[in-house]
Amino acid sequence: MSSQDIIKASLVFVLYLTLQVLFARNLVLFDVAFCFIYLVIILWLPGETDTLWVILISFAIGIFVDMFYNTAGVHAAACTLIGFLRKSILKSFFPSRGIENEINVRLAQLGHQRYLAYIMAMTFIHHLALFFIEAGGTHLFLNTLLKIFSSLLFTVLVIYLLSVFVTNLSREKQ
Repeated sequence: MSSQDIIKASLVFVLYLTLQVLFARNLVLFDVAFCFIYLVIILWLPGETDTLWVILISFAIGIFVDMFYNTAGVHAAACTLIGFLRKSILKSFFPSRGIENEINVRLAQLGHQRYLAYIMAMTFIHHLALFFIEAGGTHLFLNTLLKIFSSLLFTVLVIYLLSVFVTNLSREKQ
């Protein structure tokens, strides 16, 4: 990874966390659908990133969001879980030998169908952990399921539209 790549990644990190804390935090539909665009940072990490680094980055992102949401580690736990499972999910979605080390997890490289399947799987796992930890058990099962699926649709839609925008923007630069 070159120094230019590290600077780019740092800027993306700061940009999406700022968007989450300042804007997406207030994007709530009917008090059940929440938008977590900060997941893009974890989703877009290069495939060759070591699992330990993905876990540490995911934890740092989650703790940062927890500080602003005042949620005492809920986001950190959910982010750490998807950071841990990311390599396995990449291997299951892209079973060719060694492809998880070569893949650039972006819309332009994967195509719409594979990209949507990947972000839906990762977002579903994140939301499942996040909302069940937040609920503190299964006593609010139906309400928690409603939050999971409505937030899944909302977050995936926003991430997908954001990805389309970034893809089109990068094509215009070329």
